[in-house]
Amino acid sequence: MNTGIILGLGLITIAVCFYILLNIPYWFLLWNKRKSMSFVLEKKYHQWVYTSDDVLNKMLKLCVCSLYVYGIYIFILEIWFKFF
Repeated sequence: MNTGIILGLGLITIAVCFYILLNIPYWFLLWNKRKSMSFVLEKKYHQWVYTSDDVLNKMLKLCVCSLYVYGIYIFILEIWFKFF
C-alpha cells in the first residue's frame, strides 16, 4: 500500500474516533431525555396547525412578498419618471 493511503486511513480513523468520543455526552443527554419524556403529548390543535408553517411555506411567503415589493418599486419608479 502507498504511504498516502495509509496516512489517509489513519487520519480518517482518528477523525471518526474523535467524533464518537466527543459526541458521547450529547448522545447520553438525548437518551436520558427520551427515556424521561412521555410519548403522549397533549395537543390543543390538529396536527396540520403545528406543521403548517414549515420551511417550504416560509420560502413561498418570502417569494410572494418579494414579488409585491418589486412591483411596488417598479410602480413608484414609473410614477416618478412620468411626473418628475
